Amino acid sequence: MIKYLFITLALISGEESLRDQYKSASEKVIKEILGTGELREIDIETRREYYEFISGDDKSGSKVIYSSAKGRFEYFDYLIILNTKNEVSFIKILKYRSEYGYEISNKGWLKQFYNKPLRRFEYGKEIDTISGATFSASSLVDDINQILEYLQK
Repeated sequence: MIKYLFITLALISGEESLRDQYKSASEKVIKEILGTGELREIDIETRREYYEFISGDDKSGSKVIYSSAKGRFEYFDYLIILNTKNEVSFIKILKYRSEYGYEISNKGWLKQFYNKPLRRFEYGKEIDTISGATFSASSLVDDINQILEYLQK
């Protein structure tokens, strides 16, 4: 019943961006990681939104990306922050919808991506596999690689 209520509300309210859906939760994270400033839209794709962080300090030019990736059955939404060198400095899973694979939300596992030189990540090599979340973890790695490739253009 609740699921149908949310679907109805979503249809009535129109299509919201990922950023609008998670604005209050992610603003706190962004402020904690980057400080005060504003997000300037770079590009919006079907499942991805790219923003540049603008402020008066050395973190200006960082990128904030809202994205969705597919686990085994459901999509999950996440926030990724890239520093001025386009290295991953923070990842947070914002909404995980499936019953299985939520282990990718583990902060310790996500830290494997942080502060590595700009390159393609390989699941099972420099990014550890994770039991019970093979599809989600692999999908997250692929999605992050797509983001990095996009930003290199």
